[in-house]
Amino acid sequence: DEYSDPVSYKQKYMDQNAFLVYYTKGFDGPNRPSIESGEVTRQTLQYGVRNECWNAFEELEAEIKFGIKNGSAESKDILSPLNKVISSVDAYRSLSPTNIVEQAKSLL
Repeated sequence: DEYSDPVSYKQKYMDQNAFLVYYTKGFDGPNRPSIESGEVTRQTLQYGVRNECWNAFEELEAEIKFGIKNGSAESKDILSPLNKVISSVDAYRSLSPTNIVEQAKSLL
């Protein structure tokens, strides 16, 4: 979360009042657009991709543990989740601030 945009006031409000937002269909007053209208925020994308990274990593970890336990790991069983980890980390990195990515690259 350190490399993601902070959660906006609007998102906090929607999260804390999800019941009302859902049942009023985002009504925010007469002649005003729905509170749910608009673009998907960068922060929402960042958190979504971050969660995809964790899910992909957990899937890879499960495949490795299963392969070790049963002694039946095939390369395709490991490569598929590994490729998911790589692509999701690349997606997360593409949404991270450029200066932070450059700093990390300089440490390698």
